[in-house]
Amino acid sequence: MMAGSHNTARIIGVIGASGSGKSRWLKRTLDKGNPPKLLIWDPLDEYEQGRAISDMRELVDTVGALEPDDPFKLVYRPGHNMKTYADKFEAFCSLAFVVPNLCAVIEELADVTTPGWAPPAWSRLSRQGRHKGMTIFAASQRPTLMDKTFLGNCTMIHCSRLNDENDVKTMRRYLGVSEEQVRAMVADKDAGRFDYIERDMQTGKTVTGRLT
Repeated sequence: MMAGSHNTARIIGVIGASGSGKSRWLKRTLDKGNPPKLLIWDPLDEYEQGRAISDMRELVDTVGALEPDDPFKLVYRPGHNMKTYADKFEAFCSLAFVVPNLCAVIEELADVTTPGWAPPAWSRLSRQGRHKGMTIFAASQRPTLMDKTFLGNCTMIHCSRLNDENDVKTMRRYLGVSEEQVRAMVADKDAGRFDYIERDMQTGKTVTGRLT
């Protein structure tokens, strides 16, 4: 899942309400795949998969100083003032686009996109990443609030428990399952049970699972 060959992109949408286990699954996937080049947009300061940087200039300089084949793992934390996210996210996506064979992770995509609008650099990243051999993960609590073009371009969707009925209806269509199946997923931290449904959008194959 992590590595893409040239002209091949893995674009994974990770959907689920707060506490549903989506970030837990994503972190485990990153640890298991161990991508050699990893860049994470982390507005909630919850990732420890790389060196944390909070200054955009430092991030740009750090990546710019690397040789093309140098491995790196960097976590960019844009802070908690969402009014500053637009410029920072545009710069982050522009930086990610120039790195070949990168694994890019975007947490809380709905903070920086809307269903009908995507920032130009993000749009280019998600549409043209195949030319760079990229793997892109983008996570959101609510699919009805995130970039629909991105969802439409996903090669796989991983969906955990949803609380909103509109979100259930939306994901039923993307996953090709019944509303009852989406609604029945359990997220129980005390029991250590986090259900999920995944669909390979290229083959149409859907599987269910449980993270413990």
